[in-house]
Amino acid sequence: MSQMGATLARTAAAALPALAALALGAAALAGPWRQWRRLYRRELGNQRLLLEAQRRIREEADRMFHLSAEELRAALQSQGYYLDPLRAGRLWAYLRQGKPVGLRGEPGVGKSQLPEAFARAMGYHFIDLECHSQLEADEIGIAWNGFKQIVDAQTYRAGEPKPDLYTLEYLTPTPLLESLLSERPTVVRVDEVDKLNEHTANFFLRYLDKKELVVHNLSGGKRTLRARAPLYIFLTSNEYRRLDPAFMRRTVWLDLEFPSEPILAQILASAVGVPPDFAARVARVVHQVRQLNLAKKPSIAEAIEWCRALVDVAGGQITPQSVELTIGFLAKWPEDEALVREALRRWYDTFSRVG
Repeated sequence: MSQMGATLARTAAAALPALAALALGAAALAGPWRQWRRLYRRELGNQRLLLEAQRRIREEADRMFHLSAEELRAALQSQGYYLDPLRAGRLWAYLRQGKPVGLRGEPGVGKSQLPEAFARAMGYHFIDLECHSQLEADEIGIAWNGFKQIVDAQTYRAGEPKPDLYTLEYLTPTPLLESLLSERPTVVRVDEVDKLNEHTANFFLRYLDKKELVVHNLSGGKRTLRARAPLYIFLTSNEYRRLDPAFMRRTVWLDLEFPSEPILAQILASAVGVPPDFAARVARVVHQVRQLNLAKKPSIAEAIEWCRALVDVAGGQITPQSVELTIGFLAKWPEDEALVREALRRWYDTFSRVG
């Protein structure tokens, strides 16, 4: 072997370990590379499916409720109802999915007013249903008008077409039936739903879940009545009792709180028509009063009434004299009056007159 050949042989022999290591490294990397490529393709597929689902779901949600969260909030404000951005966003999300919306909170925070303001803002038909423990399912759901059936059956004469006594016209026009048969979008307010007895509450389950009612004797083969137009169901609760889990599963809940000072000032300025500065002072005092240990704290309605009274009888002044004249709007019990009177006497000089 020549000297050059020997040198090449030695070089090749020396390089073999490095080449072997490189080959092993490439083989080791090939496995993770293939795995990464599979994961990448899988993720691309997931993204395509997600975008398709998003497009489809948004189209369905737009058919149910087309406004944005900001537009919904502005629409409610046009009716004098103020929600903070977070709660307006939650309400918007619930409405777009067509879920019945439960409203919780202390008395006087606007639970009953929200559905009505929503219906006015949207121009929708409004149906009100007040609940109590003696309310029975046939009073609100499905019931045949037996008197009309008897009269029509008795006045039927031979030779005339025999009347079908089990058509829609013989159903008693109840609130839930009216909501399903309405040809225009409808808002249903079920007020104080926690006062329903167990049987009537259970009757609501199908209506809440599928927005439909079953009429077992209805002629024509069709037994199920479904909503003909978009249906928005609101339920209010003062938590008189805890609702059944089956009932809760079919609803989403929005907890309403007494508004912050800035929002209360907006409410007062809009409802009473007073300057923003005066509305802010009244809102400040009301919030201070609510921090006292009162048996009954003033609600939004009572804040509005007090604001009106201050303008009417005191010319917009908050003084010991004006407080004494109007204290009944803020305190409902003698012991509460004493607490409010003493507190407002300490504060009145800060809010003496409309700026």
